[in-house]
Amino acid sequence: MKVLWLAAFPAPHEAHPAPVPWIFTLAELVSRHPEVELTILNFAEDITVPVDEFDNNGIHFIYLRVPRRRHDILSLYQWRIAIMAKYLRQHYHHYDLIHLHGSELQYQVASAGLDIPQLLSVQGLVSEYAKVVPNPVSKLKFLWMLAGYYECKYMPGIAHFSCRTHWDKAHIARLNPQATIHHNWESLRSEFFAAPTPTAPSGRPQVLFLGGQQEMKGFRETLVAFDLARQRQPELKLVFGGRVNEAEVEQAVQQAGLRHIRPQDVECHGFLTADGLAQLCHESLCLLHPSYIDNSPNTICEAQVAGLPVVASNVGGVSSLIECGHTGILTDLNPRNLADKVLLLHDDPALRHRLATQAQAVAQERHNPASVLQKTLDIYHAIL
Repeated sequence: MKVLWLAAFPAPHEAHPAPVPWIFTLAELVSRHPEVELTILNFAEDITVPVDEFDNNGIHFIYLRVPRRRHDILSLYQWRIAIMAKYLRQHYHHYDLIHLHGSELQYQVASAGLDIPQLLSVQGLVSEYAKVVPNPVSKLKFLWMLAGYYECKYMPGIAHFSCRTHWDKAHIARLNPQATIHHNWESLRSEFFAAPTPTAPSGRPQVLFLGGQQEMKGFRETLVAFDLARQRQPELKLVFGGRVNEAEVEQAVQQAGLRHIRPQDVECHGFLTADGLAQLCHESLCLLHPSYIDNSPNTICEAQVAGLPVVASNVGGVSSLIECGHTGILTDLNPRNLADKVLLLHDDPALRHRLATQAQAVAQERHNPASVLQKTLDIYHAIL
């Protein structure tokens, strides 16, 4: 079975690639299966040839040279879409199936009209994400509205979707009532399934936030909630993963007028390896995930698999991952409520242990690599 993925798989030379671990992990699983011959197609703006092809770890990679991001936006993505669409028209007949990973990058526009079975795995839905961007005149709002236009216009042309949560299934059914909706969870990195490495106690309970400085992941709400929590439990520490450093956190604290967060109360680890992130999960009190919108966030899934209790905002598809009071805690974006939930876990070790244990059992079954791989293959066969 020759399968072509259109996926945001970073080119090897990219200095700061976007992290897409669920795609890496599934690609590795699929490429090892003797029944599948996997090719991954993506675009890159800084390659020197129009088409860059190579093989690596049993996967054939193809990267198409596209314009710089500024020119891409000025063309309303049409230039980039046209390059990929032209390539697909010339080469799609070499494959049995096209698997589109997400609708955010207009893959479904480039593949529109091709006479070949297609599957689109929903990651997020930018047409819905754009509705909750706090700043109505921001660049993010504009870009998500633009991507959302392509999403809504071309989703009805896709016959098969792979969804994860109640939320994405409901929106796909609305956008395309004739679609066949399959269910499959994302694959997670093996490091989160491993038993924790024993470490000496750090001395301070730490709250883990992995959204970097992203407004939509609740950066501001996290700082305010942490400031409130430290008024009652001053030993708490806040640990960041993602694109943010200590100076940026300190500046945000000062701008918000928060008086209970000192520089020594914050650690920033940047982008971590899977091992490093799993270790932070094992060392932390809880994961705080107060996002404005999400479908099936990888950070929640990985934390649950690693055995870290989660406090998350009840938005999008998150309640498909967390049964409140059983496999985690759901709340809203009110910093006072977020702080109360963090303190509840801090003050009740038995509750913390129960939520972590129950969530880990559910999540390890939900994201079992063999099950996710088999379901992927079953969907391929059902479509063909």
